[in-house]
Amino acid sequence: MESKGSQNVLSNLLNAPIAPITEDGVVYIAIKGSLHANDSSVFGLGEEEIKALTKKYPGSGVVVNGVSIKANVLDAINSLAQLGYKVVTTTGDTEITWTMQREL
Repeated sequence: MESKGSQNVLSNLLNAPIAPITEDGVVYIAIKGSLHANDSSVFGLGEEEIKALTKKYPGSGVVVNGVSIKANVLDAINSLAQLGYKVVTTTGDTEITWTMQREL
């Protein structure tokens, strides 16, 4: 059972502007791709970062919850490193997901 206070918190959360997920002044994103492919997907970027990547890699575009980059995943990771992101963890075999972070 929800109280009136919890309804206000939920309403505020649902109506808040969408921004990257942060924790203690850090932004986390995920990039997914295969070392054998010429495209990758990035999730959690802000609008300006999406614009920068789609400008650098023509043919890239928005996908559900992220952006598809028309570049090898390592090129995309290196581009994100230029924006201040660092790889903090990876998972997967054929298709790998890298979690990256950037300090605010």
